[in-house]
Amino acid sequence: MAGALETDLRHARRIATVEVRRSVRAILASRRQLAGIGFLLVLFAPVLLSVLSGGYALGQRVRTGTDLPVVELARPQVVAWIGSLVVVFGLRALERAGDADHADLLLTVVRPRAVVTGLVLAEYVRIVAVFGVPILAGVTAFALGAGTPLLVPAVAVGILPLLAVGLVGGFVAGYLVRLAYRRAGRANPSGAWASLLVAGAFVVGVNVVAPSDPVVLLRSLAPLGALPIGPYADLLLAASPVGVGVGLDALFAAALVLGSLPLLLGATWTLAPRVWYADPAPTADADLRSRRSLRSIPDVLARRRITRLVWWQWVRGVRAPGRFVHLTYFLFMGFPIAQVAVSNPRSPVLPVFVGVLGAVLAGGTFCLNPLGDEGSMLPATLTTSAPRRSVLRARILAGLFLWLPPALLVVVFGGWYSTLDAGTVSLVVAATVVLAGFSSALALALGVFAPRFESVRAFGGVEAPTPTTAALLGHSVLSALAAGLGVLVLFAPPVFDGARLPAGSVRLAQAAGFLTWAALLALVGFGCYRYAVRRLDRFTYE
Repeated sequence: MAGALETDLRHARRIATVEVRRSVRAILASRRQLAGIGFLLVLFAPVLLSVLSGGYALGQRVRTGTDLPVVELARPQVVAWIGSLVVVFGLRALERAGDADHADLLLTVVRPRAVVTGLVLAEYVRIVAVFGVPILAGVTAFALGAGTPLLVPAVAVGILPLLAVGLVGGFVAGYLVRLAYRRAGRANPSGAWASLLVAGAFVVGVNVVAPSDPVVLLRSLAPLGALPIGPYADLLLAASPVGVGVGLDALFAAALVLGSLPLLLGATWTLAPRVWYADPAPTADADLRSRRSLRSIPDVLARRRITRLVWWQWVRGVRAPGRFVHLTYFLFMGFPIAQVAVSNPRSPVLPVFVGVLGAVLAGGTFCLNPLGDEGSMLPATLTTSAPRRSVLRARILAGLFLWLPPALLVVVFGGWYSTLDAGTVSLVVAATVVLAGFSSALALALGVFAPRFESVRAFGGVEAPTPTTAALLGHSVLSALAAGLGVLVLFAPPVFDGARLPAGSVRLAQAAGFLTWAALLALVGFGCYRYAVRRLDRFTYE
């Protein structure tokens, strides 16, 4: 038994090494992806600097002591951190982290427990790199401000078991959810949509439910400190300027954390094979009924070629929803603004934000990779006798018909509920339509300029020919700049009313600015559309 376990652990180490190397190579293989990562790092550099400066200032503040009950506030945080990590890594297990590539072949060579242990080790290395570096940077800034350099190694050593417990517990939770879905005869739950729901609940909780005072929020978690794991915080604070002593309860909490790791890992050894071997048998009748229902095109859309192509785009999207996994990036990028909109629903932020988001989604859903999305049908699309611009127009209309109506409804009702007047709401509605058309044409141009034909592993663990990083970032940044310019021309005149503009000219200034902005976007969008048509007409399939 001991020899078999040693062999499985050795195989697990090799599997983890291969998985980590593949992750690094996937990042370094594409210059465009490296450029996108660099752009994100530059974009979030001010946030990191503010966190570091805030941590240093906080360390200087508590250097001479503090009146806050640090221990009573820190103990519940440890329990809350572990619970949050379990949720986050459970979502990762729902996506793709809990599965191995070519598992049907790999499971015939090594035992399942070796495979799942290797996956856990590989994921642990990734999360230490992703979570450990910023945590260590913040703790270092705090320790330098507080004058306690020993706090850095104490937290660095103490945080590793917490990450491990959260990771393995997340794998157990993810496998349990997937197994429940499989036993119910359904496919795996979507980790991407589950992540969106969790993120949305977090935004609502922070802005609606949670109190504004952070100390009050921390005190509300005090009941969690009664759990036996809570005193683990004393070990993390042993080298802090607070001067917390380590007692028997802290040692018992450390024993619980370390002792739970083999138990949770053993649970993954039991659950993972059941998930991997619990695929429900496909039912041909159900598949036939779904295909027939999708083929029944409505009469309204069956009358013209362009509307039939729009319906076909929707049908393909329903059959392969993994093609749209890149839309989650748009939603995550909009969460900071969504926090402001939810916290103050009567402000103009909500209708404007929904209008911009609907316009960006209208362009980004079907237009960011028009060549790669065709897949094996690309030769037929390129050689068809029908005008190839009809294919591009169908993609534009498919996104507009899908996202523009609900976005306009929210803009109208949100603008009516907000402090905006009817004239400004009308201009926001018109701006949403113009921006949606510009976003669609821009997405087509970027999609044909930088297409992707091969399937890659995207967010949510989905293998699909998602848009390239250049097309995705270019569309996001340029659409955001166009939207920012539109917001400026619509809301700058009311701000300067009474100071620089004569009475009664605010509406005229808004209308003139909107017409100029709309004409500029229409001109650029038409150029992008013509480029996409010309690129498709002259594209050579190899």
